[in-house]
Amino acid sequence: MKSSILTLSAALLLAGCNQTAPVTSTPTTAADTAPITPIAVDSANAATSTAPDAAATAPAPAVAPTLKDAETMKVAFSFKPTDNPDDPKHPRVLAHLLVQGSQPLDIDLGKFPNQPDMVTGAKAKAANFPDGMLMGFRSYDAASGISQDLAVLHPDARHLRVVQRRVDETNPEAAKFETSREVPLPPNTLVVAAPASKK
Repeated sequence: MKSSILTLSAALLLAGCNQTAPVTSTPTTAADTAPITPIAVDSANAATSTAPDAAATAPAPAVAPTLKDAETMKVAFSFKPTDNPDDPKHPRVLAHLLVQGSQPLDIDLGKFPNQPDMVTGAKAKAANFPDGMLMGFRSYDAASGISQDLAVLHPDARHLRVVQRRVDETNPEAAKFETSREVPLPPNTLVVAAPASKK
């Protein structure tokens, strides 16, 4: 009997030693214990997705400056007699180019032997004056047989160009116009020819 009691006590003691401690903490899930795996990031897509909208952040295109209304300037020749020391009985003619506008100009074109004749239209074409010229004239000296030709061109919105040539009727070779001066104008300028004035 005594040995039976000892055997039962030993069995109970062994059973007590095999019990696990009571769980007092929150159970750990598989997700909590799984190792953390780095996530590969596509840097190109990440930049696209994380960057602000390019259209929203791009600077607005610069607005082209609005040009003021084109200024129309009038140009005209002015002719007046002047002394001729070589032949006092035959005065020469002083020619000027007058520019009327916000910045008026009075340009001395020089002295000519006689009152110039305006050259336009068919007359200009027949005498080989420059195409597209604003206006031109010819001063002819019958005593020498020499003509002095002058034309005014408007090659762009910023300049007037004065071209001249000397034509000797005894020379079979055609004379060529050469630039004698460039006249600067205000920007964005339109130029029209006006009738010549005599003083």
